[in-house]
Amino acid sequence: MLLAIDIGNTNVKLGLFDGNSLRKLSIAMTECNSPGEKIGDFIRDNAAAVDAVIVSSVVPDLTGQIISIVRPHVDVEPHIVSHRTNTGVSFSVPYPERVGADRITAAAWAYHHFGAPAAVIDFGTATTISVVGQGGVFKGGTIIPGLRTMALSLNKLTAALPLIALDIPSAALGKDTREAIISGIVYGTAGAVSRIIFEIEREIGYNLKIAVTGGNLSLIEPCLERVDVVEPDLGLKGMKMIYERMI
Repeated sequence: MLLAIDIGNTNVKLGLFDGNSLRKLSIAMTECNSPGEKIGDFIRDNAAAVDAVIVSSVVPDLTGQIISIVRPHVDVEPHIVSHRTNTGVSFSVPYPERVGADRITAAAWAYHHFGAPAAVIDFGTATTISVVGQGGVFKGGTIIPGLRTMALSLNKLTAALPLIALDIPSAALGKDTREAIISGIVYGTAGAVSRIIFEIEREIGYNLKIAVTGGNLSLIEPCLERVDVVEPDLGLKGMKMIYERMI
């Protein structure tokens, strides 16, 4: 049984794979001062035997902490995804060691899933676009603030704008402050990624398959123009794909 651990800026996600069956646990970062009991219970309650562990982390300070919590429950050393991992994807960027493990995992999943040039748009704490081109080469991408990050910034950096709970826009033309913020953030992000994909395809000279994922996916998916695959568990499934390639 494979245990995949996705350490993000907002949540730590654990996935137990028994063949293609997936059982999941998500822990909010605000709970990560004491996640040990939840993680231990999850592994004990769901796993007869974990014989492999793979980790993708964008929070270096938390990586060791989470691994130390998991280690007493398993008899194997975790593999941490990096640019050196055999994912089947190569790099045409000057500093591959600076590419986030989440983006490496996303690019590898997308290329092997589509068998063609692709982009993964991850609507998380940041909204990232990761592009893997012809021949499985990671070509780069873009990073913009995530939907909730934008909402928080508007509240923190202005005198009067409230911190609101985001939702799917009811209309583009907001009739009050809440509606205006929702429209601006959600439609604005949808428009931004559409334009970015257009410009990337113009630069590289060919079209991309588009996969979308991330914690804010449900808020923005109805507003997106181009989507080939919606995969909420792309990070966990990408790690499974990487592990299966390694063995």
